[in-house]
Amino acid sequence: MTRKGDHVIVQFCSIGSGPTTDASPGELLFHLMIEQYNKDGAGLFDFGIGDMPFKRSWCTDETVQINVAIPVTPVGRLAALKEETATRLKTMIKQNPALYQLLQRIRSRSHTAPVVEE
Repeated sequence: MTRKGDHVIVQFCSIGSGPTTDASPGELLFHLMIEQYNKDGAGLFDFGIGDMPFKRSWCTDETVQINVAIPVTPVGRLAALKEETATRLKTMIKQNPALYQLLQRIRSRSHTAPVVEE
């Protein structure tokens, strides 16, 4: 977590999903950290972009994000089309819980360090 004045930006990504989520050490740590920041006078917690169950357990308010691009050249129009397509694809994936969890598992495996044999 990062604090700027009374604004806390949450950068915490170790809460898992599954049958033991409610008892996860990450969820407890998250709770304790937010509780302490609240006691210290934090006025705003920014949970970042994207919908995750742990975020909904803390806050039901949602801020709608809107991307604005004004392409002025042919290359800019292509770049805007690429960005719009990527944004729509990400939105579609994040709104499909089964697909999102599958891609998260694949992503997690791809970031696992390989075992080096000596």
